[in-house]
Amino acid sequence: MTKPNQPRTTEPYKVGYGRPPKANRFRKGRSGNPRGRKAGEENVIALFKRIAARRVKVNDNGQIKSLSLAEAIILQNYKAALQKNQNAVANMFRLAEEADEFKDWNDAAVAGKPIFFPSKLTQDEFCALYDVNVVRVPSSHASWPERD
Repeated sequence: MTKPNQPRTTEPYKVGYGRPPKANRFRKGRSGNPRGRKAGEENVIALFKRIAARRVKVNDNGQIKSLSLAEAIILQNYKAALQKNQNAVANMFRLAEEADEFKDWNDAAVAGKPIFFPSKLTQDEFCALYDVNVVRVPSSHASWPERD
């Protein structure tokens, strides 16, 4: 049914790419995704961080400690590596490598070079080098001249 003040078109509406049928288009004021994302839905990284941060009680040589789950896993790996468990030793080496424990920080090629070395200049040399002047400011407000 057409409105009376709109002219009738003789050509039918073309349906195709980017032109869905008028009956199937999104209605004005309505969302195309009415249910949307579930509130509080976590991705894998957020889930991992939440679980790894969970606190657990660990018996360490007769002393009960509260550690994060990640710390407890590393501690268990460390103890197993000391017992010559090959998988645990490999895990500890992998963690040490990730933490850059095997880098020689004294080697400039590995550690990088400093951006600059500040040189010791006297005040006069600094002023001459950067073309600035030193302004002396009184230390107390009492010695400042009064304004009109």
